[in-house]
Amino acid sequence: MASPHGWKTSARGAAALFALGLLGVIALATYSVPALREIPELSALSYPTLVLLASVNSLLLLVVFVSLGAATAPRIGLTSHVFTWAAGGTPEWGEIRGSLPLALALGTGLFVLIAILDVVFAQFTGVTVGEPPGDADALADLLASIPMRLLYGGITEELLLRWGFMAPVAYGLWWVWNRIGEPSDVPSEPILWVAIVVSAVMFGVGHLPALAAAFELTTPLVIRTVVLNALAGLVFGWLFWRRSLETAMIAHAAFHVALVVTSVVLLVLF
Repeated sequence: MASPHGWKTSARGAAALFALGLLGVIALATYSVPALREIPELSALSYPTLVLLASVNSLLLLVVFVSLGAATAPRIGLTSHVFTWAAGGTPEWGEIRGSLPLALALGTGLFVLIAILDVVFAQFTGVTVGEPPGDADALADLLASIPMRLLYGGITEELLLRWGFMAPVAYGLWWVWNRIGEPSDVPSEPILWVAIVVSAVMFGVGHLPALAAAFELTTPLVIRTVVLNALAGLVFGWLFWRRSLETAMIAHAAFHVALVVTSVVLLVLF
């Protein structure tokens, strides 16, 4: 597809992706407000102030990683149809429709596989990925988390980890290889797989701070969290490489849909 690489067109593409990722940042910040209100020093702040406070770090990360991806992904053939469209190129919207069944199947299948593996890990950690059975408060919290899961998880995390991290890693490795090995127009498959694996591991590591807020981190728990999330990251990275960023987003969102549906059933029945 045609995809201009000038800085002005790239800036327009990056702005479009930032706007898309902003939806997730707002969803995460809104979900975080009740927890922030429980902090005595913040309890007197207004709702808009708390939302802004909860958004700052994510906004800064989004700006940096969207910019990094805009500078590298188009140069090595990694695709975002939204970026291409906003940059004045010719997006292949049909690719998204064609990839929809695959994305939904992989996202849902990932949840099933990770849930099974988590049962195995639970023998060593005592912690499971899915929402545990509980009362009406647990159900209300789960339902309140849906926008955050779909928008921040499905969209913003893909912008950060795949577009803004995987693409620059692949670009950097390709740049180095072109100077020490035989030059190529695009990164080789081994280079892209290294980038996918590195970004997948970082995806897993990135879940540790939130986990630490709820549980005492032990070695088995850290290994379980990194491995299970990295497994998902491998699939999302592969979809980004072979299909598009949007396909990876859909698969990521499908994972959360499966998780929420399963958790609601457990909460209601038990």
